[in-house]
Amino acid sequence: MEDSNKVLYSILNERLELMRQLDKEGDSDRRRHIAKETQTLHAPMAHRLGLYQIKTEMEDLALKFLDYDTYKYIAHALSAKKAEREAYVAAFIAPLEAKLKAEGFTFTIKGRPKSIHSIYHKMQAQHCDVDKIYDLFAIRIILDSAPEKEKSDCWQVYSLITDIFTPNPKRLRDWLSVPKENGYESLHTTVLGPDKRWVEVQIRTKRMDEVAEQGIAAHWSYKGVKGNIVQKSGDIYVFTPTGDLRRLPEGATVLDFAYSIHSEVGAHCVGGTIRNQNVSIRQKLENGDQVSIMTSPNQHPNADWLNFVVSTKARNKIRQALKEIEYKQAAEGKEIIERRFRNWKIEYNEADITRMALKLGYKEVSEMYQSVANGKEDVQHLRDVMITPEETPLQREHTEYVDRSELKGLAIEVDMNVKNVDYNLSKCCNPQPGDPIFAFVSVTKGIRIHCIDCPNADNIRERYPYRMFPARWSKKS
Repeated sequence: MEDSNKVLYSILNERLELMRQLDKEGDSDRRRHIAKETQTLHAPMAHRLGLYQIKTEMEDLALKFLDYDTYKYIAHALSAKKAEREAYVAAFIAPLEAKLKAEGFTFTIKGRPKSIHSIYHKMQAQHCDVDKIYDLFAIRIILDSAPEKEKSDCWQVYSLITDIFTPNPKRLRDWLSVPKENGYESLHTTVLGPDKRWVEVQIRTKRMDEVAEQGIAAHWSYKGVKGNIVQKSGDIYVFTPTGDLRRLPEGATVLDFAYSIHSEVGAHCVGGTIRNQNVSIRQKLENGDQVSIMTSPNQHPNADWLNFVVSTKARNKIRQALKEIEYKQAAEGKEIIERRFRNWKIEYNEADITRMALKLGYKEVSEMYQSVANGKEDVQHLRDVMITPEETPLQREHTEYVDRSELKGLAIEVDMNVKNVDYNLSKCCNPQPGDPIFAFVSVTKGIRIHCIDCPNADNIRERYPYRMFPARWSKKS
């Protein structure tokens, strides 16, 4: 394997071995420094990788070397209560075993004590002594389930447990529907057992238990990569400068990583640092990379970013930012046109503006507004077009047989099976002789004549196509 594939586990294994040898150091500043560093950096790293056995041993050893008296006190209390604990576990498990066997499940049940560090944490949080903490152990039910029945079996067992013991709904933890980033899958519940004592119950399958015990390595082995550290199934794992773990799709870049931290960090990302080297936002990441992001308030998302980011979050956030930029530019452009037209004493009419945008080749009037905002379209040009509009091809076609001096003598023909039809020109688009038109049968205003490119044409065409009829200009007979 490549070194980058081994780095995560080698760091943790070396640190755990060092912690196991710290007894030889004696009570020293170096030993306390190593223990504190392990507690604050390496144990959380192991937790994020799903290496819970390593994490637990690291935390217990760190407590041992940082606060030996407390460590020894808790260890002694656990030892003294061992027989009592085993008897309680047996009483708790008995009805569960009978129920699960009756339902045809193949399973094993384990009762394990909580770690010394975990109990110490509870003592601190609850401000009490160890003999006041009741959930000193957890029950783990491990099912032998077919892959396609894993989740349904776990939930069925949960239902059986809650038939026997009262659950605490606030303590349900569902990592079946949404597994942790490190691949951990399990269903946790806390129920009220005999003697009114709360007991944590963990429900999982054999495969899930191996992942929980061995971490990401076991998760990958189930994807056909036994013995290999690197995730070949489409994910990579990288770290923040503080040691936080991030899971990203294979091929992810520095920019993907920046968006995984926060959308604002991604939006202003200008590059990053990996192994003390500055890299661009396009730099692809490898397993085990520790990445530091550089930002600038002058940096903003652009459409080119969509060509190299691969994570769903980054792509969605970039598209959202581009839309917001477009909306902002459109509003700015519209405000510029309105202000300039007002200065020129030209009436600002939405229908006229829309027709002008279409004549200039814009698919949407918002595109014209954006062009004005970013300087690609000159408002003076719009003014000239508004005052002296260019003829469209269809207008030129009508000019061939209609003398402009005779336009007042034009009529409108509508292809309907009725004669002597009265009509009105629609005010929303104000059709002019020569404009391509259609007829619309309104409910209260008779037949209305609209331009083909009327702002309301799409809505009419979508909702009332059966009330639309072809129409055209013709000379009065």
